[in-house]
Amino acid sequence: TIHKAQGSQWDTTQVFAPDIYAAARMGRVEAGQPLWKRLAYVAITRAQERLIWVVRNRLAKPSGPLQVDDLKAVPAAALTLETQENTPA
Repeated sequence: TIHKAQGSQWDTTQVFAPDIYAAARMGRVEAGQPLWKRLAYVAITRAQERLIWVVRNRLAKPSGPLQVDDLKAVPAAALTLETQENTPA
C-alpha cells in the first residue's frame, strides 16, 4: 500500500489511479494537504526507474476464472550468509 511504502523505494512502482481518485472523492485532509495529493506524491516518489500509472480504462475483467497457473513464477533470490568477526575499534 502507499502508506506502508513510505520511506522505501523500488525500481518499478505501479500506481492505480482509481485509488487516488477515490481518495480525492473522500475529501480528507492530512497535515494541511488533501489526502489524495499526499498519496500521489508518496506513490510517485517510490519509483527509482519506472512508474506504471494504471488508469481505469486499461483495467479489464478476466475472460475466465483465475487459476494459480495465472501467477507468474519468479525464481527465489539466492541468499548468502556472511559472518563478521568482532574486531575492537
